[in-house]
Amino acid sequence: MRTILKKGFILMISLFIAGNLITVAQNNVSAKEKTADSNNVTRKDNQEYNFPEDIIEPGPELPMYLYPPSIEKITNTMNGIKIQWKKVENADGYRIQRKTGKDKWKDLKILKKNKYTDNAVRNGQNYRYRVYAYAVNSVDFIENTGIKSITKNFLYLQVPSIKYSKKSRKIRCKISWKQNKKADGYNLQISTSKQFKKPVIKKIKGKRKSTTNINIHKNKSYYVRVRAYKMDAGKTYYSDWSYIKMRKALKKRSAFLFLVKINKI
Repeated sequence: MRTILKKGFILMISLFIAGNLITVAQNNVSAKEKTADSNNVTRKDNQEYNFPEDIIEPGPELPMYLYPPSIEKITNTMNGIKIQWKKVENADGYRIQRKTGKDKWKDLKILKKNKYTDNAVRNGQNYRYRVYAYAVNSVDFIENTGIKSITKNFLYLQVPSIKYSKKSRKIRCKISWKQNKKADGYNLQISTSKQFKKPVIKKIKGKRKSTTNINIHKNKSYYVRVRAYKMDAGKTYYSDWSYIKMRKALKKRSAFLFLVKINKI
């Protein structure tokens, strides 16, 4: 009798478990069907499509090919190294990278304009730059670069700011500027024209040089500016110009006193 009851109990447990498994399976099938139905949307023309992949608007069609940007100019400025390149037809923007020595290329900026000034540079350090043109819509992206999109090593030189100008003799004025320890020398320009038309050019060799005398004439205004230069790998690099405005000389105790205003180009 006990054996019959035991077998009956086991049979009931087995039927209960089997019933639960069937219910769970049916619920899973129903859930999948509901999900599939919710993802199927019918257009007005009764054509079904899956949501959301089939309704993404890709936007403008991407061009088949983008020409690589061509570097036009790279110069030292007051604020850093300025790079300029030709605009690329059908490009939405540009990506610029920088490399120092044997380091890897690093992204600097993604921008719309075809020029960029790198102000995170160090005096006397060489840098290389690479520019990509890119085009993009909501689902795709292409970009391109080339040989003409990469600069050679370019050395940054800081602008040697003029510190002061003072009397020396009746017809001479002493000009002093802050030394650039990475420079090989300096170029000095003196002119009575603010645009430096027909300037007197003076080349001063030696990184330790930081003063010079210039001849002046009574009752005239003079403009003076200085820049540093350095030879590296057979090429001469120049910093940007810095200049001061010298107003008319005033006679005082047999010498000339100058009023000086520091300006930037």
